[in-house]
Amino acid sequence: MTVEPWSPTVPGRLLRHALRRPDAPALTCLDGDEVRRLDYRRLAALVEAVGAGLGALGVRSGDRLVMVLPNDESFVAVLLAAMGRGVLPVPAATPATTRTEAFGRRLRGIVADCRPSLVVTTAPWHACVLTALGDLDVPGGVHAWPGPATAARPAARPSVPAPAPPPDAPAFLQYTSGSTGAPKGVVISHRALHASCAQAARVYAERRDDVAVTWVPLHHDMGLVTGVLRPLFSGYASVLMAPDAFVRRPAAWLSAVTEHGGTLSSAPDFAYALCARKVTDEELARLDLRRWRVARSAGEVVRAGTAERFTAQFAAAGFSPASLCPSYGMAEATFTVTASTPDSPPARLAVRTAALRAGRVEAAVPGKPATVLLSSGTPLPGTQVRVRPRPPGRGSGPHLGEVVVRGPQLFRGYWPHARRPAGWHATGDRGFVHDGHLFVVGRTDDVLVHHGRTFYPADVLAACEEVPGLRPGRCAAFCVTDREADGGGDDGEGDDGGEPGGRVCLVAEVAGGPGAPPPAEVAAGARRRLADALGLYVREVVLLPRGGLPVTTSGKVRVAETRRRLLLGTLPRL
Repeated sequence: MTVEPWSPTVPGRLLRHALRRPDAPALTCLDGDEVRRLDYRRLAALVEAVGAGLGALGVRSGDRLVMVLPNDESFVAVLLAAMGRGVLPVPAATPATTRTEAFGRRLRGIVADCRPSLVVTTAPWHACVLTALGDLDVPGGVHAWPGPATAARPAARPSVPAPAPPPDAPAFLQYTSGSTGAPKGVVISHRALHASCAQAARVYAERRDDVAVTWVPLHHDMGLVTGVLRPLFSGYASVLMAPDAFVRRPAAWLSAVTEHGGTLSSAPDFAYALCARKVTDEELARLDLRRWRVARSAGEVVRAGTAERFTAQFAAAGFSPASLCPSYGMAEATFTVTASTPDSPPARLAVRTAALRAGRVEAAVPGKPATVLLSSGTPLPGTQVRVRPRPPGRGSGPHLGEVVVRGPQLFRGYWPHARRPAGWHATGDRGFVHDGHLFVVGRTDDVLVHHGRTFYPADVLAACEEVPGLRPGRCAAFCVTDREADGGGDDGEGDDGGEPGGRVCLVAEVAGGPGAPPPAEVAAGARRRLADALGLYVREVVLLPRGGLPVTTSGKVRVAETRRRLLLGTLPRL
């Protein structure tokens, strides 16, 4: 490895652990029935060997290196070897976690944007990556990295340590999920990464005997930061499992936490909801979640109902309600902006449903419909969160608006310019702050406004979960005008048969399978449920087969893209 062992970078931290605690567990990789364990000495040797291999392939400091690699030691070794040599690693989605069409489109976009000198993948994915790239020029081509046993051979000569990179030098390039537009390359500096890891170590009271467990793809900021970078920074072990192992059997995640003594693990809200629905009584009886002290829920709006169902169901396995710790963040903030902990739990707030629909925050009153919201915690040390703009006459009370943040963990800027003006960063998320806690209600661009009322994507998803025949978490609601539907574009006049803003459309995937209700019954059920639960009256229900909705690499529905494809007629309707 080409960094000093006392460097403040993450590769430098690995070398420090390898010198001081060579036999301590660093990484465990779960691959079906196979379990591979690496201590710090072996991991450092693997990174050294991979670094020599990158040099032999002609990769030099300042180059970009796109990584299409699985959740295992190959990803970790290539990432750290690149960072240690001054190469900018660029994690990318894999064919195993993304539909073929979406995989190719996203990979081509990343390669065209960052212009890497080399793309690294595995032998099984090599042909798929070549096909996806087509005629895009990559000077070093697409390299199929050898398996762990081959890659772990020591380098012929140890590399000479180089000075630590400047704090503001880029550490890695993280592409956003693209939930509301084309993915953008977020440049994370060594300074921001150090600040983020230090904030988490302090807030979560991380210890050397902690064990992180993750199935979240490592190309996503949640998986990368919580499964690789924070454990190496603070010196505790990490257990990596394949994302499709969780998708096939959600209990596999909780089984890994049980078997490996997991204490820290993160996942989006949908994962906790899926476990509450899918884990059987037989699987539950085999779980022991008493050591799981911080279960972060992040990456999408945190729903109070999900938290209640998960904690109630898994109390039988020793899971403590205080362990469920919602947080809020984004790639631009090196994953985390606000957090809750067992000692500083999230706030619950009951608000008037009608006021929230009208874009206001008002405390619930007896006899009126109420919505219970769960906060995403309070800002990390040195971080500030505000909501803007403030409506006239609202005084000092909470108000809905766009969440803006600033803090030492924020990115340098978007590739290739990477020069973010100092000050506040607009997140594109809508929410409010109450008693220091941040409440997020959805993406600003995805909020549906109809007849002067506001409907949030999380509420639509929650309501549709109760509709027999619909696939949970896979729906989008938005307005279209008759003019748009006829191909004339939106002239802003609301030419929609008298509905200001357009008629409401719901696009949803069906669950399918034996005994599924017929499409007409599913559509009618969706209309009734949205009307009863939200007072949202849907004019058109479009049903799609499983996998028909465009989603991000982290599984969020791309609402704007869904709307665009509906108008173009390219959605795969039933």
